[in-house]
Order: sequence, then structure tokens, then C-alpha cells
Amino acid sequence: MRKQNSRFNTNFISEEGSALKNSDYFAYAELDNFACYVLADGIEDIADTESAKEAVESIILKFQEKPSISKASIHKYLKYANEVLLKSEKYMRLKASIVVAVTDYENLRLAYAGNTRIRLYRNNKVFYKSTDTSLSSEMVSNELLSEDALSRHEQRSNLYSYLGQKDFSPVISGKIKLFDTDILILYTKGIWENVSEGEIDKIFENSGKDPSECLGEVETALLDKNRKYIDNYTIAGIYIDKVFIESDTKKKKRRKLILIGSIVAVVLILATVIAIYFYTRYRKELKEDMDTHYDKMLKFIEMENYKKADTECEESIKKAEGLRDKDMKELLYHYEQVIEGILEADEKYNTESYSEAKSLYKLVLDEIPYADNAGLTYVKGKLDFISGYESVNLSLDNGDILFDSEIYERARERYTDAKNEARKIGYEEGKLKAEAKLLAVDQAIAKDQEGKQAEADKQSKNFQSANDMLSAGDEALSNGDFLSARANYNTAKDLLEKSGESAGLAEIEEKISTADKKISESEEEKNTASGYAITGDEAFLRGDFETARENYEYARRLYVKLNDEINTIQMDKKLNDVQKRIDEIKQKEAVPSTATNESTVQQTSESESSSN
Repeated sequence: MRKQNSRFNTNFISEEGSALKNSDYFAYAELDNFACYVLADGIEDIADTESAKEAVESIILKFQEKPSISKASIHKYLKYANEVLLKSEKYMRLKASIVVAVTDYENLRLAYAGNTRIRLYRNNKVFYKSTDTSLSSEMVSNELLSEDALSRHEQRSNLYSYLGQKDFSPVISGKIKLFDTDILILYTKGIWENVSEGEIDKIFENSGKDPSECLGEVETALLDKNRKYIDNYTIAGIYIDKVFIESDTKKKKRRKLILIGSIVAVVLILATVIAIYFYTRYRKELKEDMDTHYDKMLKFIEMENYKKADTECEESIKKAEGLRDKDMKELLYHYEQVIEGILEADEKYNTESYSEAKSLYKLVLDEIPYADNAGLTYVKGKLDFISGYESVNLSLDNGDILFDSEIYERARERYTDAKNEARKIGYEEGKLKAEAKLLAVDQAIAKDQEGKQAEADKQSKNFQSANDMLSAGDEALSNGDFLSARANYNTAKDLLEKSGESAGLAEIEEKISTADKKISESEEEKNTASGYAITGDEAFLRGDFETARENYEYARRLYVKLNDEINTIQMDKKLNDVQKRIDEIKQKEAVPSTATNESTVQQTSESESSSN
């Protein structure tokens, strides 16, 4: 029986002021173990409404059904009162400012919404005070308005939280430990608009043991202002002469055990937090190390220093494994495949084993798209050099055949082509070979001009060589190597002309024309493929991913037809990227959007309707 072992002295004053009817309402219920004090101020304009009374009685009723000091219970009391006001709507909405104080005679919990206020005094000083849920109060909090000017500010009744609104959100305090001689007062705006907070504090700081005396002093101070209009005013005082003290030893022991358990729990939580902190810091440092090695790897790849890039990649993989970062490990493994593949291919390349190097570089090309295209330019450069190297040697070989057939002018053209191509790709050895052969051609031409040898034998040899070159051209044409086909046909033509045989020249001319046509078509298809790729890039940049995918597919089919492996791989990468974008858009469209038809409360309009 907590009430019998404590003393709470309650008194209040409630008057209509200059109004015809008092729209304030105060009530309280003091039960054996709990007490509830409720003060409300109706904020509608029609005098006959009793929103304050309905709100207070609803809260008291709910409290008596299930008395409790818990935050959840107090929230239920207020929520029930709010629903009562909403359901009571007929011709207008019922609204009220509310303040609730619930105690177990040992502790206190407060709740409020609107501009009805509450203050707790301890040792003659303000220990706790509520804050209006109004625009003016927000301005005070943001230092846009002084607290002294709050009682006269035009937005003081512009409330953003009050009973009777659909999205009701009250303020509920934590549990406050009570002490003997504490004083709790509840009062409406009819008081604080006319009596300053300083005046109220002064009256209660010098309070005796009877609340009626101090309440009377507050009313006297209000009436002495001689206002032309005084709104309804209500003030209630609860003097806590004696707080309940728990005497049950079992309860004390239970509380002690709870306290010890709480301390142990706090220690365990603290230890867990510390462990989590250090583990988080360890993972953070590990990730920073991983990112550092990853960045270094990228820089070394950019510098084409693949040995050091390989070392940094290995270190980054170790850190990713420590973090159990599956995505990062997978990406780094692709990088490792690319780097090690390039190192292996470079070994063959550096020993001029270009055929083996070419095969290895092409294998690396298949992996490069999965490593963010790292090293793509480097590998393409190596493959371009090897292609140039093969072209140089093909021109040299064709030149040698022409040279051996004593077709010196045509041989000179092949050697010149070889020299120009070697200079273009930086193939110094090939350039020197071509220059040496050009010198030999010039010497042979000079010697040939002095006298020609057995023409008949050479014609026969030329005729046979022409047939060989014609066969080589046919094979190159069937393999799609149109440039080589044309070169071989031209060589066959030269040899046939040199042999003095005119039969078959028309056929060779037709084959050369066919090769030229194929080369032209190939170039057109390359240009067409490039055009599709550019159109796809433009569509991708403007977000038209379906058009981008369609153009990339057209481009890819043409590159496959042209045996252009590098551009085919690039199109595969772009198709993969654009498909990801399309899938992301489909996933977003698949998520049902939610919308609420609940109308929002306009603060300004409510300030007009809620003015008292």
C-alpha cells in the first residue's frame, strides 16, 4: 500500500476568466500503488465542445483499468484519448493540449503535447519543465526568439502536436526519482500568458506546505495584471511531503540482485562493445591495407610493371581472404590471372617466340574483361606488334620469292612495304633486314642491266612459282585473309607476266578484283561495326540500354564475322554491362511502390483553427 506510506497533497484552481465557459479540465486518481494527474486545455473555437473533459476522463479511465508508470502504458493512455477525440468528430474536430503525470509514489513520469505546461521544483529550484510543442517554442530552441517573448508571440498556439490529430506524437519523459518536499505544478496557457515563468518560480521557490496558498498567489498575480481579456486558466499543485520508501527486505534483495545483474550485464555489454570495437578496428586496418595494395597494383599495371603488380596483387588477396571479402577475392583472382598470364606471355615475347606469345596474349584477352579491362591496351599493343611482325616477314618472304625470280622491281616494292611496316611498329631488326634486301635488289638490278641469263629456264620457274602463289592466294582467300590473298595474287600475276605466259592472267585479274572487293567489304563492315558500337555507346550514356544492347549485338556479329577477336571481346564486355543495367531497372520496377492516402496536417491552417 504505497499510498498509505506516502503523503501527496493536491489542490487546484480552475476558472473561466473572461470567457463564457471554462474549456480547461483537471482531474486525478490516487490509487493504492499509483496516482495519475491530468490537465487539458480545449483548443477549439466552439464554446460548447468539451474536448478537454473527454480527453482527461478517457486517460483517467484507461489508467484505472491498468495502472502503470511505464512509458508504453502512458503512451496507450494518450493514444486512447486521442482516438476518443477523433471518433467524437461531428461538425468539427475536437482538439486539446494535454499534460499527464503518473507516479508510483516513489518515481514520476511525465507526458505532454500542446502548450499546457508542467514544472517540478526540488530544493526551491526548477528541476524539470516541459517544452511547448509549438512553432514559437521551436523558435526559442533555435535561438530565433527569446524565452521572455514566448508568452506574447503570435505563433505560441501554432501547435504541431496535440490531442485530436491523426499522427499524434506526445513527449514522454524518462522515470524521475522523487524526493521529499518536491513540488509538481500543472497549468494551462491562461496562466503562463499572463504570469511570467520567473514570477511562478519565485512563488513556488518560497512555498510552504500548503499548495492552496501558492496557487492563490499565482491567481492574485494574474488578476493584478488587469488584462482586458483573460483566457480560461487552471493551475494544479501536487506537494510531495513524503515519498514512499520500500521496507520489504525481499524486494530490497530483489532490487539488489537486479542491480548486480544490471552491473554484470553492463560489464558484459561493455566487454562486447570493446571486443567489437577492436575487431572492427582490426578489420578496418585490414581493409585499408588491402585497398593500399590494390591501389599500388593498379598503379604498377598502369606503369606496365607487371612483376611488382603481381606482388601487390598477392598481398591484396591475402588481406581479402582475412576479411572474407568474397567479391573482392573473386575480382583479385581475375587480376592475378591477367597479370600472371601477361608475365608468361612476355617471357615468350622477349625471346621472340612470337607465335607462342600470341596464343598466350589471346588467352589473357579472354580474362581481361573480368579484371576491369586491366592491361587491355598493353596486350593489344603486343598483339599489334606481333601482327606487324608477321606482316613484315610475309612481305620479306614474298620479296625473296620475287627476288629469286629476278622480278626485282616487284621485290623492291615488297621490301619497301616491309621496311615501312617495321618502322611503324618499331621492329628495328625487320627494318634492317628490309634495308639489306633493298640493297641486294639494287645490286641485282644493276647486274641484271649488264646482261640477262637463260630466259627460258627462268620463265619456266616463274610459271611454276606463279602457280604456287596462286594456290597460296586461293588458300588465304578461303581463310578470310584477303590482304595476304591479294598480295599472293599480285605476286602470281607478276611471275606469270615475267614468264611470258598470257593465259591465266584474266583469271588472276578476276581473283585480284575479288580480293579487292572482299577487302573493301571488310573495311565497310569494320566501319559499320564501329558505327554500331558508337551508336550503342551514345544510347548507353543517355540511358537507352535496350537500343545500346541492340547496337552492341550488331557490332559483335560483324566483328565475329571479321575474326576481330579484340573488338569482339570489347563488345562482350559492353553487352555484359548494359545487361546489368537492364536487370537493375527490371528489379526496381518489380518492387511494388507504396503510397499513402493519409492527408497531412497543414501547420498554418491548424494554427488558425487551434487558436484559443
